[in-house]
Amino acid sequence: MSRTVNALVPKKLPVLPPGRGHWATGPRALSLLLAAGLCLAMGAIPARAAVTVQMAEDPGPVGSFEWKGFNWQKRFWSGGPQFNGAFDPANVSSPDANGYVTLKLSNPTGSAPAGAEIQSTREGFGYGTYSTTVAKNVSALQPEVVWGCLFTYDPEADPGYNEIDLCEASAWGGGGAYGENWPVTQGHGYWFDALLPPGEGNSTITFPTTTNVVTTHRLFWEPSKLTFETYAGTGFTGTLLKRTVMQGATVPIPAKEAVHFNLWVTGGGGGDPLHVAPETVVIRDFSYAPLSTLTAPTPTISGTLITGNTLTANPGTWTSGTTLKYQWYRSGAAISGATAKTYKLAAIDAGDTIKVRVTGSKTGYTTVSKYSAATAPVS
Repeated sequence: MSRTVNALVPKKLPVLPPGRGHWATGPRALSLLLAAGLCLAMGAIPARAAVTVQMAEDPGPVGSFEWKGFNWQKRFWSGGPQFNGAFDPANVSSPDANGYVTLKLSNPTGSAPAGAEIQSTREGFGYGTYSTTVAKNVSALQPEVVWGCLFTYDPEADPGYNEIDLCEASAWGGGGAYGENWPVTQGHGYWFDALLPPGEGNSTITFPTTTNVVTTHRLFWEPSKLTFETYAGTGFTGTLLKRTVMQGATVPIPAKEAVHFNLWVTGGGGGDPLHVAPETVVIRDFSYAPLSTLTAPTPTISGTLITGNTLTANPGTWTSGTTLKYQWYRSGAAISGATAKTYKLAAIDAGDTIKVRVTGSKTGYTTVSKYSAATAPVS
């Protein structure tokens, strides 16, 4: 995961406060338009993709190019987290005939590495499913290089920037002490508050890299829950390399986050960041689908309302694949342990009304709870 930095940016772009982040900026829409104007003034005309893709309902303001239904900005401003603060928009290709975007880490003089970054001009993606397919043997990544695979970032959400990292890869410069030799790993995780310890303000799971050149990654972002998946190959039919579920109150809440990809050099630990060799990553795909809503009918209750008899919850027909849970209530109060589809009436229920709550959940969908009407008093 990335390190604390202070960003150096053009005067009209916001300065990133000291914090954890990738320094992925996420400028406001006006700043992006100004940035695009600067690119045009310098003769960098935004290129259009060779592959036509239906634009999203909200693709974001015009940036450097269109890709996978959204507008994207090539980073041309300097600053962290890159070792020497250098980013070059020429290190980002516009989509080629296959719809692929290539990020390069260059070092033209052998002593001045320049990173690459793109970010969506849209802010506020929100809960939903994010995925990307990447061509890069990350196991061979140089120890000084960080592949900032798909991540969200909101520069206004200080101090953690609501950063969610789907597939970041790095050896973190060779380790915490100079000269250490750490292996390259990939990570699933998030940063909600960079000032709090792991488990409170952030959560990260790292796992060994694969030698597969192509990997596919998917994130399900739901209220208080993140599900990360990394697969070998293209799509989700290959070997599942890692699945991570993170839940709790510190899971970031959507605000003005943008989507980023970056390739850069870290100066911490061992290694030789000044003289790194060029690296290339090809991003083959990106997709986002907002969190869907489950089909959730109102449940009913069947059975005779006499103590000793058993009542049954009839949930109705929910979206296929939905997992259902039950909770029974006595005159509005939850009955301890009554969490099955059926409930046997006890003597204590006499004179009270009964109702049931059915909660449906499915990955990629908003969890929904529905309540039945209350019954007549139990005899």
